Amino acid sequence: MAIPNVGQDPSMEVALATKMQLVLDQPMSDISTKLVNKDFEGDFFKIGDTVSIVKPVPESIAVEIGELNGNVLASNVAENVGQVGKQKDARLVATDASFTKTTLQIDKYAKYAFILSDITKAEGKWNYESGNLDLAAQQMRKMHNILTAQSIVTDTAIRQQQVTEGLALGTPAAPVQLANADELYEKILVPMHSALYDRGCITADGQITYGSNPQEGKATSGAIFMPAKAYNLFLTSKYFTNRSTTAADDKVATGNVAKVLGLEVNVEPALDPKAKTHVTVAEIAEGTLIIVAGTSNCVTRANKVLTPDSFRSHERFGTEFHGLEIFGEKVFTPEAAVVAYVKLPA
Repeated sequence: MAIPNVGQDPSMEVALATKMQLVLDQPMSDISTKLVNKDFEGDFFKIGDTVSIVKPVPESIAVEIGELNGNVLASNVAENVGQVGKQKDARLVATDASFTKTTLQIDKYAKYAFILSDITKAEGKWNYESGNLDLAAQQMRKMHNILTAQSIVTDTAIRQQQVTEGLALGTPAAPVQLANADELYEKILVPMHSALYDRGCITADGQITYGSNPQEGKATSGAIFMPAKAYNLFLTSKYFTNRSTTAADDKVATGNVAKVLGLEVNVEPALDPKAKTHVTVAEIAEGTLIIVAGTSNCVTRANKVLTPDSFRSHERFGTEFHGLEIFGEKVFTPEAAVVAYVKLPA
């Protein structure tokens, strides 16, 4: 999404902030979209403000299943209400719909700054203000991806739940050694899907059980993120290359896995500790790669792009642009994510 040109008009700077917010919030196949929601209440204006996070408790809704006897529930009892034998609908006792409520603090920021010289602008080869501001938004989004991945990978509640469940998905110091590409599917992807399903986070076909709404741009299915090295290995797996169907042929032709077990598969470079910018994990073994699976219920983020500032720099004969985004982000539903540590075949 391109950001329009901006001048010194304050109204244009407000419009710029709005457009930049759209770039940052635009639904994409990245980890800061697929594993993040913006389900918060309230507003904020500065670092230190808080917003409310409300999560439903599905078990608090009364549900009953029975058999029909004619046009009434079989469990209903005959009651004399003027006509002998006439049955009356048995009312299910309603319970209070419960919610958990907590707060998210706005405690982080992302900022950018650049100068556009008069000489560069005079060349007029492209829309410099618009282009550079668009690039700034894209770079900020990459930072969000890294931060989201970092939050999930280092979350103690996520790690403890896997230990409690006995998931054999490796640790930073002792990753799962994969012998071949097929084992990536068998030993990692299948158990990750099973864990999310058993916890009630997804259906068998990978759909999110609650909180997803395509009309609001929210992810409707869970997702898997892995470094390019792991993704490329999976491309050689029999589970990918089995060309018995037209769909499989298309996947081989395009190199696009699309979905595995109903979960979208995407590349996240930051999950490779050898990448230029990456997540930081203590005591991680050499050659270890990280794979993350989950749903958008896992992390909640509240962010706002403040009105940017642009002004003349007479010393440098140009216009300086400065912008700031403030936000808060936290794992609120640890059961909605699974983390694996693997080592690829030599």
